[in-house]
Amino acid sequence: MTPPASEGLVVIDVGNTRVGIGIWDEDGVHDVQRCANNVEASWHEPLRAAWERVKHRKHPAIVIGSVVPRLAIEICDRAAAWFEVDALRVRDDLEFPMKLVIDNTAEVGVDRVCSAAAAFERLNGACAVASFGTAITIDCVSATGEFLGGSILPGLQMSCNALHASTAALPRIIPVAPTGPFGKSTAAAIGEGVTMAAVGAMREIVERFATELGRWPQLVLTGGDAPLIRQQADFVDCVVPDLCLMGVALAYRKASGQA
Repeated sequence: MTPPASEGLVVIDVGNTRVGIGIWDEDGVHDVQRCANNVEASWHEPLRAAWERVKHRKHPAIVIGSVVPRLAIEICDRAAAWFEVDALRVRDDLEFPMKLVIDNTAEVGVDRVCSAAAAFERLNGACAVASFGTAITIDCVSATGEFLGGSILPGLQMSCNALHASTAALPRIIPVAPTGPFGKSTAAAIGEGVTMAAVGAMREIVERFATELGRWPQLVLTGGDAPLIRQQADFVDCVVPDLCLMGVALAYRKASGQA
């Protein structure tokens, strides 16, 4: 579809753990709120507040990037009931904001593509995008702006939970930054192992990207655990917390001819 050029968007990133709701306008993406997606009422007020901020702009719209179809549909239903607005979903209603060079475009995560597209728009060159959320995704974008695919790993908390669930004595922990190379307690050893395994995997994967590309790509981190990982990885170029929301906005802007 070809939506009209808009001066104000409510952009929504529906992840496996959290829903991010922000505003896009001439100042970019801002006023982002994040809430648990397993508590329905938690995103009601942020959605209402965001719509109040944009509803008087020219051609306001609500745009959703989601990896949880059930929740995306629920948000669409709420938008229709509350605001009489047909929310638009990336992939279902709007095309992806970049070309995909992968085997099956129907199964790729919308968050992966939106984050990659936003990173390429920001850097205008080959890049790698590592998102540290419920899962870890590490993807590659070519110098000409094509999504080439990447890797998916368990997230930090998921790895910690798996160690606890699959053993008799290992405790459940929340990942924190390692304080040194030697875990001095069982909890510290788990945190050290899980965090540095993710850092090592990212380095190896991006090195393989570089071999294929012929140069080291700029590396962008995003996601809730990105700041923790950044502390341990001096080869990261930047951390962009709202990268997926930027990509969701970009999908609309490209569809409307604004980008």
